[in-house]
Amino acid sequence: MTTRASLAKRDANTLASSDNSIDHTSVKRARTDRDEFDSDDVDDDALLAAALEAESAASSQPAPSSSQRVSPTSDANHSSPPASPAGKITTAIATPRTSMRQTTLLTPSKAAPAAAPATPALPKLQPPADDSDPLWLERQTMSPSWFDILRPEMDKPYFATLKSFLAAQDRAGKTTYPPRELIYSWSRLVPSPRHVRVVVVGQDPYHGPDQACGLSFSVPKGVRTPPSLKNIYKELAAEYPSFHAPNHGCLEGWARQGVLLLNACLTVSAGAAASHHGKGWEGLTKHILKRIADEAAKSRAAKAASANAVATSTIATMFAKAQSNPKPESKPVQPVQGDAEEQCRGVVFLVWGAPAAKTLAEAGVTDKSPNVLILKSAHPSPLSAHRGFLGNGHFKKANDWLAQRYGPGGTINWSDL
Repeated sequence: MTTRASLAKRDANTLASSDNSIDHTSVKRARTDRDEFDSDDVDDDALLAAALEAESAASSQPAPSSSQRVSPTSDANHSSPPASPAGKITTAIATPRTSMRQTTLLTPSKAAPAAAPATPALPKLQPPADDSDPLWLERQTMSPSWFDILRPEMDKPYFATLKSFLAAQDRAGKTTYPPRELIYSWSRLVPSPRHVRVVVVGQDPYHGPDQACGLSFSVPKGVRTPPSLKNIYKELAAEYPSFHAPNHGCLEGWARQGVLLLNACLTVSAGAAASHHGKGWEGLTKHILKRIADEAAKSRAAKAASANAVATSTIATMFAKAQSNPKPESKPVQPVQGDAEEQCRGVVFLVWGAPAAKTLAEAGVTDKSPNVLILKSAHPSPLSAHRGFLGNGHFKKANDWLAQRYGPGGTINWSDL
C-alpha cells in the first residue's frame, strides 16, 4: 500500500521528462505515395493476381436485395440518382475532404458532342459460316468500326495463336470469362476511336461466375459491387459531394458517354486470375491504346482545342496582360462541324497501379503524346487505395481538361449509372 501511495503522488512532470519515456513518433509508419502495386521489391503481377483473387471472392455473391439493404435515409432512391444532384450523400461512404475543389459537373449535359449511340442489343451468336474463319466471333460481336480498324492487327500470326489457345480451352471443357458474346462489349458501347473521351486501363477480367462483362472494373447489375469499385465510388463522392453511389457495379453509363473501360487481357479462366496473360491479348489491346492516342494526335480539331486551352489558361492570361501588346481574348470552344473524324479533341487516360502504367508505356503512349492527358495513381484495390488512389482527384481533373477542349457539354457525367 505504501508503494502504491508513493507512486500515486509522483509528479506527472517527472514522468513526462523521464529518460525512459517512449517517443511514439518514432514508431509511426512513414507515409509514402507508393503502394503495394508500385513497389520495386515485389512481383506486381503476382500481387495483382492475389488482389483480384480476393476481390473476386468478395464480389462473387449476388448483391443484397433492396429489402435487405439498410439505407441511411428511408426515402433515398439509390438506383436512380436525381437529375441535379444536391444535398447530403445518402450512401455509407467517407466524408468528403473539404480541402478539395467541389465544383459539381455531374448534371446531365445539354449537348454532348459525338455521343455514342444507344447500346445495341446483346448479339446472338450464330454458328460460323466458315469453320476455318478465325475471326467469326469478332465479325459477329465487335462493332463494325472497330472491326475494320483492328482487322490488320487481328490478321497477324499472334492473334491466330491466341484464338487457337481459346479454342483449346473450350475443347478441354475449361470455363472462360467473360462469355464469348461479352468479350468485345467495350467496342459496342464505345463504337469507334472518335467516340473515346476517357480510357480506364484495367488488367484482367473478374474470374468469378457472372462477374466479367467485357468492361474493366464493371460487373453486371445484380452482382455485388467489387471492393475496388467501391473505392472508385468513394473517391468520386469525395470529389463530387453530390455523387450518390449506385447499388450496383455496372458502368455501362460511363461507356455510353465515351469512357473506354479496357482490360489489357480480355479473357481469363474461371477461378484463375491472370491465367490468360501473355497469350496474345496484350498485343491487341496495346494496339488499341496506341490507335486512340494517334487519333487524338492527328486530329486538327484536337490541335485547335489544345491551342485554345493554352491560350485561355490562367498562366497564359497572366502572361498576356504583362505584354505591351496583348493578343485578343481567345474565343470559347465551339462544337466541331464537318467530318466526324475531326470530333476528337483529346483523350484522358486513367492509369491506376504499376501494371496499368506499364501497359500504357509499352503501347507507346506517354506524357509527350499530343492532345493526351495521363493521370496516374495507385490502384483502387483495398491493398493500395489509401496509398495514393483515394485523394488523387482524377475524375475532377479529367473533366476540367475535357471542358477546356470540348466545352462544358463534353465532360463526363459520372453520376449517370
